[in-house]
Order: sequence, then C-alpha cells, then structure tokens
Amino acid sequence: MKHVRYILSTIFKERHSVATYRAYYGQDRDREYFERIFQSANINFIIGSGASLPAISVLGDIESELEALVRAGKDDEYFSKSESFLDNVWKANNVLLKRSLPAEVILPTLIDDVVSTQNNYAKLMRALEMLLTRRRTGLLPRRINLFTTNYDLFIEDAAVKNNNVILNDGFRQRADIYNRTVFDTKCFYQTIHATGNLYNYSVELPTVNLIKLHGSLSWHSYDKEIYYSIKDMKPVAFNTPKEKQDWVMSHQLVLPRKDKFRETLLENVYYDLLRTYSNELDKEGSLLIVFGFSFADEHIETLTKKALRNATLKIVIFAYNEAAKDLFLDKFRDYSNVDVVFTPGAPLDFKKMNEIITSFLGGMK
Repeated sequence: MKHVRYILSTIFKERHSVATYRAYYGQDRDREYFERIFQSANINFIIGSGASLPAISVLGDIESELEALVRAGKDDEYFSKSESFLDNVWKANNVLLKRSLPAEVILPTLIDDVVSTQNNYAKLMRALEMLLTRRRTGLLPRRINLFTTNYDLFIEDAAVKNNNVILNDGFRQRADIYNRTVFDTKCFYQTIHATGNLYNYSVELPTVNLIKLHGSLSWHSYDKEIYYSIKDMKPVAFNTPKEKQDWVMSHQLVLPRKDKFRETLLENVYYDLLRTYSNELDKEGSLLIVFGFSFADEHIETLTKKALRNATLKIVIFAYNEAAKDLFLDKFRDYSNVDVVFTPGAPLDFKKMNEIITSFLGGMK
C-alpha cells in the first residue's frame, strides 16, 4: 500500500512540477489572471531581439557564429562578420536618429519598419506607465525593471516621448565638468520623489529602470568609465583592416571575443548587471515577463532557473507561436512557476503582448 501511495505521489509531483501553457482568448478569466499576477508583484520584464523586429532582423545565431570564428582563430573573418552585424544594427538606429551619409539612399521599407518598431515600443512604454500608475497598491515601489539584451535605442526613443514615466538608464543625472554622464549600476537602486510647494507631501514618481545586459550603442568607454555617447556614423569604407578592427572594438557590447580583445571594464559591468537581474528575481513576490527573448544567453538562462527556486517568483513567457510555446515548455519543463502564454491560431506579436498586459486595465487606447 505504501508503495502504491509513493507511485501516486510521484505521478502527482510530475504532473504539477512542470511549466504550464495558457491559451489567451481575451475572456474575463484571462484578464483576471493578468490582474492577479500584476497587482501585487515586483514587476520585471526581459525583452530580446524579437521585440525590435521588423526594424532589425539578424539572420542566424550571430553569437554562435562569432564564437566559432574566435575558437578557430580566424580574426579577419571575425571582424568582417562583426562589422556586417553591427552595420545592420546601426542602419535602423541611424533612421531612428534621423541621420544619414551624404548621397546615402535609405530604402522606404526600412523607414516603414523603423516606424512600426517605434510604435510598438511607444505602446510598451504606455503599457508600463499604466501598470505603474493604475494598479491598486501603495505598498510596492512605483518601479519596473526592464532588462534587455538589445543594443538598439528604441526604448530610449520611446521614453523621450512619454512624459509620465522616468527612464533610469543607469547614468548619473549629474554630468561631470566635461558635461559627460557616467554609468553607475548603483543608480538602479535610486528613487525619485516629487514634493508639493504648499503641502507637506512626497510622491514617488513612476520609473522604468532600463538595464541593458549586453551593452548599448550609446555606451562609450574612456579612462575606466562608461559614458553616454552616440557614435559618429560609420565611414563608407575602411582604409585598412586595423580601422575596421578599431571600429568594431569601439562598441561596448557583449560579443564573443578573444582574450586579447576582451575589455575588463565591460565584463565587470556585465556581471554587475547580471547580479542585479538575479537579485531582483530573488525578491519576494517577483514577476518576470518575457517577450522576444529565447534565453540563448547561457548565463541568463542559468540565473533564471536558479531564481525559480524562489517559490514566490512567477515567470510568464509570451510565445510567438505554438512552436515557440513547445520550445519554452521543454526548456522550463521542471518548473511549476513558469507559464507560457500563446494565442491559438494567430501569432503573439509585440502589439498583441502590449494589449494583453493591459487588458485588465481596459487595454491600449
């Protein structure tokens, strides 16, 4: 009899210690589900390259390809592929920044793709604003952590156009005597309050911490510090291989590199930001929303699975389609506090995700 009870309990655990999937139909129970998970949670998002489609489309697994070239010692091929990859990322960002080289022809399709992506990010910022200002709790910080492995500037662009949310990108608000703003991870633990000039009150302003785990196109290193700086446009052509190498290496981005090309400063910042990611997920009642991110970064996947030992952590992954749903269910098959959301019969794109996370607040207008 004890043996039978043991078998039954094992089956019960196997059925319940797995990630679950949730089909979203826009019904009351769907809205109630999202209201329940958002209402009293410490909210975190992590978004990946899927969010910057269609503006930036990277074919294949660029990191694996670069890693293979590093291991093979093919430096010239490594820098050529890196240049091509970065050039692709910069093309969309140059449209975003409204700049171009003399006589450069910008395809109308690229402009349309950038505008479409801008709109998606603008709606995301509006959704985060709604979550921060409309949920019924005064006990939690009015702060959302937005982690991303993307290098682009779409989030910064969206934040500039939203006057109701403060974007904290990790740079000190006060510039140095050279008018340079310095990156400091301690900035993510600061809050900003508004006070009245007639009455004695203080209100925490809604803030989004933008934590760019893999660096940013706006990061520039100098004298053992990272500063905010937008690069000049890439020249039409490089005169020497050394010029190409220097241009690639001037980017403060997490990419596979040989030991002799590694930058200690960037590596230290990367691990500081990973520590921030881990600490936020370890907090009681934390929520992580995942969109456009495949967990290809092994460090992030490992930290995420380790954090799932926190029984109060909830992870909700938005799967683009049923194939992606199955991949996520397999990746997190051992964790019962992971839900994978998908929309049967239709792709769950950025626009749809924004609608879903605000559904219990009346949706996007």
